[in-house]
Amino acid sequence: MEALYDSILDLLSQVVIPDWGQLIAILPIGLAGLAALWFAWTLRRFATAGPTRRAPARVTPIAPPDIHMPGGSAAPFVAALGAAALFAGLVIGGVAILIGATVLVLTLLYWGREAIRDYDQATRAHGAQDALGAGDAHGRDLPAVVHPGPPPGVHMPGPSFRPVLGALGTGALMAGLVFGGWVLAAGVVILVATLVGWLVDARAEYAKVEQADRTGHLENIPAPHWPKGLLQGGAIIFVLAVLAQAGIIPPQGAPSGDGADGSPAPTEPALEPATAWTIVAKDIAFDVLAIAVPADTPFTITLDNQDPAGVVHDADIRQSDKTTVVQDQAVVNGGASVTYSYDGLAAGSYVFICSIHPVPNMTGTITVR
Repeated sequence: MEALYDSILDLLSQVVIPDWGQLIAILPIGLAGLAALWFAWTLRRFATAGPTRRAPARVTPIAPPDIHMPGGSAAPFVAALGAAALFAGLVIGGVAILIGATVLVLTLLYWGREAIRDYDQATRAHGAQDALGAGDAHGRDLPAVVHPGPPPGVHMPGPSFRPVLGALGTGALMAGLVFGGWVLAAGVVILVATLVGWLVDARAEYAKVEQADRTGHLENIPAPHWPKGLLQGGAIIFVLAVLAQAGIIPPQGAPSGDGADGSPAPTEPALEPATAWTIVAKDIAFDVLAIAVPADTPFTITLDNQDPAGVVHDADIRQSDKTTVVQDQAVVNGGASVTYSYDGLAAGSYVFICSIHPVPNMTGTITVR
């Protein structure tokens, strides 16, 4: 009887005085289970939604007259997978970012193609209605493109590419704030160019309003043309800035075997292995791109991040292929410094690289001997 009483007390102690460490450890599992139950309940609600009182089967909804309802589409789910691929690439880094961005672009193109096909089908149906008469049951009437105009006293500006161009300029500036250097300069130039064009259009609109005060007739400025020149110029500036930031341009001259006077060019002395190195990260670049450490000996790298706050860096060790991670490290924020400790490496050649900015200026070599 006493053993039974002790076992009951032990069982109750697990509830009254639980092991908080184990309880906290299983919290994610419990939350994942609750999320799975919620998704299952939501899917069941959607599966059973509909006017079930009319018949056991679901009734296909019919759109009201003059309303065009597109059919079912898997494009949003495909685009979500593309976005997931991009975020996975941002986490993994390296070539995975390019792969994720490519997958997202392809999914968005698929969505756009489907939308254009749906619009073309609706337009053809509208044309068939015009040919067969308004009473034809096969025609679908779309909203009229030409309208009588706004009410008296209300001025509606004409169509403009400026908001889209402003968004592109802002995106270029955000990229510049992340990568700094030439990319930041290009982002500022592109944003200023788009905003200046927007101000010019706004000034022209205001001039039309002032003219209407004298004539009593308000007109819009001429319809804009495709901003091919601005888009092409901005793209060229941004690409050149990225190439300059990555150290691809200007091209570095190949070392010549002979000096200017025909004598052999002097060779740089080999690095002496050391167990402690200091590397400064500034303007998305390491100041040291080659180090040497002794084989099978632990060593440290002090990374001094002198970029602005919000620009993070790290110093991971990878194989010479620049993709196989040997030792991973946590990132350090701009304006801070950290000392990384590494285990000893076998003799050979490795690279240390910033996994956030895997560009040539942030990729160095490690010689282990």
